[in-house]
Amino acid sequence: MPTHEMEIITPSMTPSGALTADAHTYAASVARVWPRPHARYFALEPARRRLVQVLAGRLRGAHEDHATAFETWSFKRLVAAYLPDAPDGYVEAMRKAADAVWTSEDHRRLASLLAAGGNGAKALRHAQAISPAFISELYALQDELRRPRILALVTSPYIATLLARGAKRIAGHRGDMRRVADRLERARSTEALFRMLIEEIGFEQLAPPPVPGADWLRPLATTREIESAAVRFENCLRYRIPNLLAGRAAYYEALGEEPAIVEIVRDAQGLWVVGEVRGHANAPISMPLWGRIRSHLEMHGARTHYGRPDRLTMALVQAAGW
Repeated sequence: MPTHEMEIITPSMTPSGALTADAHTYAASVARVWPRPHARYFALEPARRRLVQVLAGRLRGAHEDHATAFETWSFKRLVAAYLPDAPDGYVEAMRKAADAVWTSEDHRRLASLLAAGGNGAKALRHAQAISPAFISELYALQDELRRPRILALVTSPYIATLLARGAKRIAGHRGDMRRVADRLERARSTEALFRMLIEEIGFEQLAPPPVPGADWLRPLATTREIESAAVRFENCLRYRIPNLLAGRAAYYEALGEEPAIVEIVRDAQGLWVVGEVRGHANAPISMPLWGRIRSHLEMHGARTHYGRPDRLTMALVQAAGW
């Protein structure tokens, strides 16, 4: 059982690089339970390592006793002995914990979802594996939205946050959240899910433009604005609407004597980078206009370190299957 004896931290109790990568914020505490070398810790199954991380900060002294318990006791016995206040379903959830970096916030949210019961706890019980991202998705959504058919269309915590924001707006003005969930459950794709939100809410943007506009550069922030621009510029801009709604792209219209459409997209690291920049009927833009656009985007954190946008445009179009 845990004791409260004073302990002396020795060099052998400092975390290695591998332990820091696995246990993240818990590394120092784990290293005091499992002094170097950490081979015995890494030999544990993922569920036991995750439990060690949760409990390590509470354990003092008798390091070998704790290590032996985590290696030999049944997982259920470990939870009962070291975490008697764990909510129902905690043992099963931890057994399905993905072998990934978990933070203290991930563990806190897992316990909170299980303790609250409802659809969140049900989703965790039926999940094949439980990752920090899945917990974040569940935590972001209202409980009424934590239904299997809806969760299947939620591809990231970011999408979950947008969905929850839109659903809250609908429920606040036109009915309860259960009715909203009943409708959204009929969607068969993520795009259809957001289309339903748009139809209910009556507005067509769930996230603000990542780069602010200017008096000469206007954000095309709604599907209606993009469709209007597609007609005026005689291009295929309307087919980029799913990218806007999914948070993968944002669009702007350069006003003035040389009008143009400016696209910025998210790269693999989640940063905003310039995409296609074209004039009427996809005509190339002049270098003075490109310089003005580049200065504005870079000033607000977007990346545009290319001489001209044309080659990048083609690469992005091909990579995205446009």
